[in-house]
Amino acid sequence: MTQTQTCPFCVEPIESDVTNCPHCGQFLGEPVQESDLDDQPEMEQPVIDERVDDFMAAYLRGAELSGAYLSGADLFHASLVAADLSGADLGEANLCNADLSRADLKGANLLGADLSDARLNGADLREATLIGADLSGAVYDDFTLWLDGFDPQTTGATHANKGK
Repeated sequence: MTQTQTCPFCVEPIESDVTNCPHCGQFLGEPVQESDLDDQPEMEQPVIDERVDDFMAAYLRGAELSGAYLSGADLFHASLVAADLSGADLGEANLCNADLSRADLKGANLLGADLSDARLNGADLREATLIGADLSGAVYDDFTLWLDGFDPQTTGATHANKGK
């Protein structure tokens, strides 16, 4: 007797051992980069030798980017909630209006980065290089971790509960 299951995409009954749904064609195996690209032949393959630095409004929630080289990248209005950016190079990056709530930025290079109007609630900025970073209008809370002795209000950042 063959075991069956329901396809999570088209909700049709299928055999348990298939890797592609015979009804909708959706890949049901473990996702790997190669299978993601193979399943979408209409997409152009990425050009490896060009630098990708435009992540405007990108959804990178929970992304593992520790040690990433993102110097000068445009991350305007990007969602980086709970992303691991520890040790990442974000020097001169545009993080204006980005949501970095609960992001791990421990030891990150933010030299000259634009963090204006960014959300930093619960972010870990210990050991981060903030020299020349624009924090005007950035919002932080009691759970935001800063370098010892760093006063974010002197940079124009605002506490989320200020005035309440």
